[in-house]
Amino acid sequence: MSLATFIRVLIRNWWLVVLATALTVGSTAVFVLLQKPVYQASTIVELKPSAVLEDPNQILNTINALTRRNVINTIARKATSISMHEEVASELGVPVEAVLAAQVRTITPPETNLIEVRAQSHDPEFAAKVANTVARNMVGQDYEKVIAVEVIDPAIPPITPVAPQPLRLLTLGLVFGLILGVAFALLEQVLLSLRTGAGMPGIDIGAAQTPALSPVEAAVSPPPARSKDE
Repeated sequence: MSLATFIRVLIRNWWLVVLATALTVGSTAVFVLLQKPVYQASTIVELKPSAVLEDPNQILNTINALTRRNVINTIARKATSISMHEEVASELGVPVEAVLAAQVRTITPPETNLIEVRAQSHDPEFAAKVANTVARNMVGQDYEKVIAVEVIDPAIPPITPVAPQPLRLLTLGLVFGLILGVAFALLEQVLLSLRTGAGMPGIDIGAAQTPALSPVEAAVSPPPARSKDE
């Protein structure tokens, strides 16, 4: 199909493109409006040698241990354990299911001794409480009395939700609607060409052929009219 033919098809079936785009964007907008906003709060803690250490060799060994990612990852994994969820639920006076629904996660930035604790909820206040409570419990853990955990950036109730993302979803809906509308326009043109038996310019859908007559149909059919010249 040439570009000129493609443009003519779109112009002739513009209403299909508009209809598909409007329906897709409209349904996406309704979906966004029906979704409850989700807020995410985060707390950052730092791992460092314990203050009770006095031997320089022990302090040096602890610093070397913190350079190994398996130590930091182990501490971060404990922050998302079931026992931690139970402790947080007990302190906040809420069911464990509510803490589990907060989807507590930990992020360990590379080349640092930091752990970021994240919690999500429809209530920004609750998300911040869960993240801060997890961080406080990490501070109270006894990591062989050589590693101390300090909260350096406590969570505050977020203002902007992380989900849903209206602009991103509406943009995707617009793009999908345009693609769907163009596909419907081309399909309508192909179906129209098949019904009329005329080939679509630039598209070979097969030449129309006259079906062969059976012997009975050939016997009863009238002979073709002769021209005046004959």
